Amino acid sequence: MSSIANFSASEPAVPILAHSLLSQPASNSGNEHFDAESDSALPNDTNRVDWNLKDDIERGTQCSSNTIFRTGTVIGFSRLRKNAQGDDGVGYIGQVSFLLPLHLLTKNIRNGSPSTSKSNTFIIHPANFDAFSPQKLLASLLSPTHQQTLSREEAIKRLDSVQLLPVFDLTAAVQAISEISDILHKTRAEQTQVPDKTNPVVLIIAGLDTLAESVIRASNPVRGTAVLTTALRTLTQLSRMHASFLSVMLVNTSGIGTVASPFSGDSTGGQNRQQLKSQGEDTSGHQMRDDGIYSIFGATGTPLFPSLLMRTLEQGIDTHILLSTVKTKQIAEVIKDRVGDGVGKWCIWQKEA
Repeated sequence: MSSIANFSASEPAVPILAHSLLSQPASNSGNEHFDAESDSALPNDTNRVDWNLKDDIERGTQCSSNTIFRTGTVIGFSRLRKNAQGDDGVGYIGQVSFLLPLHLLTKNIRNGSPSTSKSNTFIIHPANFDAFSPQKLLASLLSPTHQQTLSREEAIKRLDSVQLLPVFDLTAAVQAISEISDILHKTRAEQTQVPDKTNPVVLIIAGLDTLAESVIRASNPVRGTAVLTTALRTLTQLSRMHASFLSVMLVNTSGIGTVASPFSGDSTGGQNRQQLKSQGEDTSGHQMRDDGIYSIFGATGTPLFPSLLMRTLEQGIDTHILLSTVKTKQIAEVIKDRVGDGVGKWCIWQKEA
């Protein structure tokens, strides 16, 4: 009972080797030598693995492969939904899911050179999505929680490096990605030296899942996923081509983990079930194709990606960060790490006021 009561104060447990739990045999030179050799033969990384994601969060985006938030990859941020409405009693899903990428974005902007006016942060977002508005970015830069405070004038000058691209539909989002691709190619061609490895270029695309859902509602799942696949392929190519300095972040606003139909506005339940079947979802609530991706804080047997749209989006993500709420605490968890060994890392993380 005490362990459950103190859950909110817990930290990730350090793995314990099974052999260390066994009682030691009577000491003799042979056995002692064998035990020593056995321990030395084990991988050295076993005792050095850090399951606490908080250190990676505090380091921010790095041009290094030794961190979760690295350049050269597509990083996704999603919110775990637990009820049919998808808000889990919190309200608009983006109110929680954008806090972590906003924190990472703020750290990168603060670490940038104040003397440069060249854009090194690009944010594509739906026109009605204000999670990364200039006002909120400025407030985040001026937050007293930072070790080094900025004056208002300094913070505004740092925001000159941020370029916002509001879009109204998925087609416009794809076009915006293409425009940023041209800028990155031009910037790379003009560079006469290695890019500043302490200040990566960050490309954030918010609400790509919601924009794709709109296409599906207006036409059909095949068209929506086809356009989404094109966008994801372009993002993957950009992250690989500019791996030395570019970090791509997808901020999903619809949430994942629910078996409810994405066509929530449609009252024809039978039609929805047929649409879900056409997207590859078993209407009994079980995922037809198991990708082996799950949350340690989610319900057992509940698929995280029950629809074709969700699975398509997930396939375009290299490192997936899942945010969930447990006992009013915000949990950040790595559920996928295609290019590293970060799966299973987690921490209790809440942005301080």
